[in-house]
Amino acid sequence: MEPRLPQYTQFFIVINNLVNEKVIDKKQKTELEQSILRKDKNIMEIVSKYGNKDMEQQFCEKLVQYANQRQKDTYVPHIKHLEKNKSNKFSVSARQISFQQDDPIVENKQEVSHVLNQSLSPFILQLIEQLDTMLSIHMTNGGHFVPIDVEKLTQLRDQINKYLGIQYEQELDNESPVRCRNISVCGRVISEQQDDKSDQVDTSVQLKSKYHLQIISQIKQTYVQLKSLFLGSLHTHYLLMQEELSYNNLVNVVKSIIKELTDSDEIYFLIKRNDEWDFYSTEKDSIKQIEKYKQQVFFLNFSHLKPNIVYNFQNNEKQTKQLELVLDLNSQFTELSIIRFINQNKQETFFFFYWNKPGRNKLLRRFINEANEYGFKDEVLSLTNFLIDVIMQARVQYFNPVQFADQILDIALSFVESSQYILIDEMFRALDPHFKIKKDYAFSEDGRQKIDMENSVRIEMECRNPIALILEEFYLNREDHQYIYTEILNLKSKYQRHLRLCHEKTAYYKYFLRSSDTILFDFDKNGRLLFLNHYIWETLKQKYNIQFSPDKRTPNYKELFMDERILRYIDLDEFMMKKKNEYIQHEDFEIFLKVVDQVYKGFVIIFHLQEGSRMKDYIKNLKNEEQLEDEIKQSIQRSYNKHQTFKFISQLQKSNPSVKNSYISLFIPEESSLDNQDQQQQSNNSLQPIKTRKPRLSIQMLGKQIKAFNYQPSKQRIKSIESALEIEEDDDLDTLYEDKTIDKFEFNIFSENMKAKLVYHIVKKNDWIDNYDMSEEVLMKFIKEVERKYNKRKNPFHNFDHGITVMHSCHFLCSLPRAHQYLSEIVHFATVISGLCHDISHTGRTNQFEINSKSKLATRYLDKEPLENHHAAVTLRLLNQDKYNILSGLSVEDLAIFRQTLIENILFTDIKQHFGLIKDFEQRVKESKENQDKIFGMIVHTSDFSGAAKVFELSKAWTEKVNMEFKAQFDEEGTRNINQTPFMKDLDKQEIMAKNEMGFFKVIVRPLWASLNEFYDKQLQDIIDNVENTIIKWEKIYHTYNEQEKQD
Repeated sequence: MEPRLPQYTQFFIVINNLVNEKVIDKKQKTELEQSILRKDKNIMEIVSKYGNKDMEQQFCEKLVQYANQRQKDTYVPHIKHLEKNKSNKFSVSARQISFQQDDPIVENKQEVSHVLNQSLSPFILQLIEQLDTMLSIHMTNGGHFVPIDVEKLTQLRDQINKYLGIQYEQELDNESPVRCRNISVCGRVISEQQDDKSDQVDTSVQLKSKYHLQIISQIKQTYVQLKSLFLGSLHTHYLLMQEELSYNNLVNVVKSIIKELTDSDEIYFLIKRNDEWDFYSTEKDSIKQIEKYKQQVFFLNFSHLKPNIVYNFQNNEKQTKQLELVLDLNSQFTELSIIRFINQNKQETFFFFYWNKPGRNKLLRRFINEANEYGFKDEVLSLTNFLIDVIMQARVQYFNPVQFADQILDIALSFVESSQYILIDEMFRALDPHFKIKKDYAFSEDGRQKIDMENSVRIEMECRNPIALILEEFYLNREDHQYIYTEILNLKSKYQRHLRLCHEKTAYYKYFLRSSDTILFDFDKNGRLLFLNHYIWETLKQKYNIQFSPDKRTPNYKELFMDERILRYIDLDEFMMKKKNEYIQHEDFEIFLKVVDQVYKGFVIIFHLQEGSRMKDYIKNLKNEEQLEDEIKQSIQRSYNKHQTFKFISQLQKSNPSVKNSYISLFIPEESSLDNQDQQQQSNNSLQPIKTRKPRLSIQMLGKQIKAFNYQPSKQRIKSIESALEIEEDDDLDTLYEDKTIDKFEFNIFSENMKAKLVYHIVKKNDWIDNYDMSEEVLMKFIKEVERKYNKRKNPFHNFDHGITVMHSCHFLCSLPRAHQYLSEIVHFATVISGLCHDISHTGRTNQFEINSKSKLATRYLDKEPLENHHAAVTLRLLNQDKYNILSGLSVEDLAIFRQTLIENILFTDIKQHFGLIKDFEQRVKESKENQDKIFGMIVHTSDFSGAAKVFELSKAWTEKVNMEFKAQFDEEGTRNINQTPFMKDLDKQEIMAKNEMGFFKVIVRPLWASLNEFYDKQLQDIIDNVENTIIKWEKIYHTYNEQEKQD
């Protein structure tokens, strides 16, 4: 059972309280957060059942029980055993020092001396490191002990006393500084026990050079920069929080993320698609095909690059000059890194990290250039795959960038994890000029390098690929060495805490990213915005006067909120005094104070979209209310879908003003057309009155010829319809039928001559001739009459070829297993015939033309879907005639189903219903088998664009054909003094046609097929690939002609 938002919120509050009260530790807290993120069945059940405020005590008990059980199940001792001295049974780790119960008690100084004589100094060195790490981990503000740790540390001190005889002058308490005495005391003991060689070391260093301060200062600068990495990646999320469906928004997002993580100025990649090499750059924001000779030059210089390895080049190298020639790169770049790999779409790719300003932030560049050495190339590849996928997807469809927020968080977190290597590398760079130092890539205990424990120390970074620094001739009895060692361990410990915090924040943020009706503002303790999970609803902005700009980094809460109704609840001075989490509730929002270890860390403001939540809950409850009439339920659901549809269209028009003058405008409905129950018609006051009625223009009357992709007529001449009634088994069609080419989407109608027999074989293949006692003679008469009615106006596009193509697509889609769950034989039959007849007797003009010209069809059907109503009526009249009636063998029940299905399917091809149909299909059809009319209506509507979804050569041919009709309509509108449709102008110009098609495919064709692809469980991915490839091809054509025009 999925918990509700208040239960999730209660979960985070309770586990924080449990940690503050020391009921569970931070490791258990992290495990609980990870379990809720993984949606572990047991934890989800606990949160759903007990996550209410009135059950808090039971909730706490269940969570503690679960956490303890998880710890027991997954516990693996993380203990390093020191076995050099068998009498000292210490178990030491970086975060925990414990003593075995069978430790012997040292009773006399002789035994102590014996212990010391057996290489006690190495043991003490490790003990000091572990003690210092433990103290650092348990720091709070001001460098004081957490009270709960006093007892543990006192016990640890007593054990050291027993072994070394050290007497402490002051008891540990809450006022004791984290370090100042322990290490120095131990240092004195070590100094006393040094062997002859170490005794010769000068222990009276005056630290005049202060080089040790410079070393730590250099490391701390890097430490601070790396800590800001996560915060910088969160700034990228600000750019996501824009409601507009804008391509430019998306480009800014990907440029921001690569800038925040690598300091790279631009994005360039070379990608192999369909045996062609394409190059993309954000600098020019275009995809262009690389000429053959340039490909040869490139591979002559770079074919030696091995996959999945980062190569770094400088601008004075020969290869970079060749790269500049091939890819037209900016010659001012100062550094370039290349990685070659196979991307997630199985395409060979070269990705270029490009920097054109020297030394601006070289630290971030090391994430790329040091990936080979430290083994975090997977993180780099994840970033490049993400960038390529987002850019390529943005070029083929419109979508809101916020859907990538999860991935951006994951990628940023992986880079934050990898920053440990950069930190230890900076330690190496800072120490190297002053010490004898080396790296140990310690992947196992057995593989570690041996070191002299008397005068060497080992600093480990416990990350995915463990690494350690070994400092030789390094003496902890020297104050400068001791200072360096202590500070490095402190920084390392603090950075590990920072990483844990980043993981916790990511888990918390991800939950809210998945909530569409909740907005979360996360502020730090100074009131600066850290994170925003959603774009701010316009109603919310207006109600509370919220001022948000995605370009402003970390705005203060007072810059965001201007309304006193919010500000009166926020008092930072008061918040700073809080010692535990608190919760403030308002009608529209909630405020949570974040308190960790009794220290105030910031606050969160959460707004809820109450209207949307109530609507969804209401609809959900209605679905469970069996007593309510289905018609009422569907009416409410339609109203909600209608609202969502117009919201999307509004966003689309707002982000892309050119939509209203493009082909897409034909698909944008009036509000009344989305509601099937609404009979009110909208008046069209903008139409100019028709002064005279002139004859309709035809293609033959156009003075200017337009090249079209015409098919060859059949070699066999058919003298009359009757002569075609004798069915002869054509050899080509037999082959087509036997090798199942007819069942493949790649089928090409332009290559077929015997088109009528093709229709016959689709009917025959489905056994409808036998099952419905159909006369083959009547069937062929019906097919030939359909062909005659389609072709009587000689339309270039809306002709028999188009009817067969749509019929074939319906046949293909209905034959897939997913459709069989909803498919009855009679509905299958009706759907395929709907595809064949959906545009029969088409006028070659749009519905809007029919309405504007006050045609007979518009008058007959009262301006409501005149063409679709006409096609359905013509089909039914045809089937009502005995000589064309292929339904005579149907039962009364099947005949009624066939008729209803055919009418609904044909009416669904009205393009004004496009957006509403998709929304309704996605919302309802997948939920219930009862809505199968929408499934087959969607199949026919999508099949209407099957020609566009073919491979580019065929798709382009269909585009040229429909553009011929558009041009004829544009000219006739001018002749008849009707408002001319803007997008139909100049379609004979390649750049105009290409730009038109790019938008049409992105907004109409791809979303349509993508929605059906989801329904078919990704079985239509090849078709999606065709559509995306077509969009890229049109983009290349557009840029080619556009550049030529600029040169001219």
